[in-house]
Amino acid sequence: MRYIKMIVPKKILNDVEKILKKYNAYSISIVKPIKTSIEDGYIVTCNAKTEDAEKIVLELKKLGLGEKGYGSLIIMPAKITFSCRDEGVSDTKLSKLELFYKAHDMVKISEKTIIKVILATIMGVVGLLENSIPTLIGAMIIAPLVDTVMASAIGSVLKNKELFIKGMKKELYFVFIIIVISFISALIFTFPERILKLYIEESPLILSAIVALVAGISGGISIASGKEYEMIGVTIDVSILLPSILFGLSLATKNLHLIILSFILLIINIILLDVGGYLGILYMIKRKSY
Repeated sequence: MRYIKMIVPKKILNDVEKILKKYNAYSISIVKPIKTSIEDGYIVTCNAKTEDAEKIVLELKKLGLGEKGYGSLIIMPAKITFSCRDEGVSDTKLSKLELFYKAHDMVKISEKTIIKVILATIMGVVGLLENSIPTLIGAMIIAPLVDTVMASAIGSVLKNKELFIKGMKKELYFVFIIIVISFISALIFTFPERILKLYIEESPLILSAIVALVAGISGGISIASGKEYEMIGVTIDVSILLPSILFGLSLATKNLHLIILSFILLIINIILLDVGGYLGILYMIKRKSY
């Protein structure tokens, strides 16, 4: 694997993007820096397979990159990377282009993420069955659901319909998996309705809604800041994983009252997470840099 870093004049930025996409570059980052060695230049970084990286470099050199006064081009092993933010040459928040590429990575569904969703669901069901908070927290940590919310939120902020739809599809796909696994688990194990009533009836809906909204806003601010958001992700997972499990378990009880309440809880949480993510990202994009 190879890591490529370059300074690109704005007038050929679109051509560079096309080359990177053509040769399957990934983890693409496009930063508008505070200062560069050329006027109106962008810092572009990406990763690519060794054979693809060589083709990318050849194509970029045809554009003139690497020539004196026309940008620079660096290629090195993928494990050696530099952060423009850590070096203090760019803004602390992600640009719209960076958010766009980040969201494109987020909407991808891999076998690994599906397995993690299944494992997190099983652990969550066990946590509810045992009424074990540590087990439930462990399930939230395992669940890779934060990207699904943030991808659709980024699509909304950027007014990119395709990105928003892909994010929502992934979000609803994972919710469906959680519901099915929970439903099957409830058929296998004897699940006391009193536990469901504890989490669904006795927990105020307004408090769950507040948590979902706050988690979405915090996640949006974190991701748009270019910072790690794993801990915020746990809160987001709480607002998706737990309501989805509760709905799946409620379906197995055939208790219409519990089914309706858990469904309302799930829908409200999904909507408020996405709204919160939208507000958090929008705030960071519009925030002035000093």
